[in-house]
Amino acid sequence: MKQKYLIPLFGTFVLWGSLYVVSKIALRTIPPVTLLALRYLVSIPALYAILRVRRVLRPVERGDRGTVFAIGFVGYFASFCLQMLGISRLTGSAASLLGAMNPVFIPVLAAVFLHERLTAAKVACVAASMTGVVLIVGVGGQADALGAALMLGSVFLWSSASIIIRRVGGRYDPMHVAMLSMLCALPFVMLWSALELRTQPITVTAEGVLAVLYMGLLGTAAPHSLWNFCLSKMDASFCSMFYPLQPLVSSALGVLVLGEQMTPNFVIGGLIICCGVVMAVLSGRKRAA
Repeated sequence: MKQKYLIPLFGTFVLWGSLYVVSKIALRTIPPVTLLALRYLVSIPALYAILRVRRVLRPVERGDRGTVFAIGFVGYFASFCLQMLGISRLTGSAASLLGAMNPVFIPVLAAVFLHERLTAAKVACVAASMTGVVLIVGVGGQADALGAALMLGSVFLWSSASIIIRRVGGRYDPMHVAMLSMLCALPFVMLWSALELRTQPITVTAEGVLAVLYMGLLGTAAPHSLWNFCLSKMDASFCSMFYPLQPLVSSALGVLVLGEQMTPNFVIGGLIICCGVVMAVLSGRKRAA
């Protein structure tokens, strides 16, 4: 493995980690689901331009259209809407930490829907991560319990979408699937946004516009491109080991940019969740070997 490929890999998770903090800034003036709609309106043209340059656009076969729609509805509509609602109730650090639990949920869902073996190691990963969540939320409500539940629901739905993605894996470029899935989700997101704006009006500010552009270009299109490049050069199991970098970046930016406070329970719970993520990735790597 060439060391130079680590640079785009680090860049991927730095950009994904910063997305949560920038979302908190944008949510000051833009309702959560409306913010997601604006993000897609920026991301979709950017992804289309990248795909055109790479010359990997191709028609979706009739038998795969339902699968792509399911990915869009479950992942890019339901999951991301819950994610934005969760971010609006939590600190950027806590939201990012809970959002990084995909490697923990996916093995469990794969066992249920793909009949993969559920080992003791997988159960331990889930148990460790959920212990971390309990520490962060706390019995006395140190963090917003509803916000944490929304984020966990988002992770569960995104992990489910990841299982569905396996049905078309290898036949289409991952960025192509992402763009088409966003297109499928966009009408539902726009409808929810229209209802949301009736009670939560948007306020146009320079800060909000810049945040939306950042989320669409540097928070979605750029990291998707970097992630796909990394997967083409390195093993997926190795790339996934860097998932804990995402909440670490969010935590640092949350303190520096948003003035968030790191409680002892957050630090301990965060370390436990990161350990659970690493255990899940290492378990998947051993299984692949």
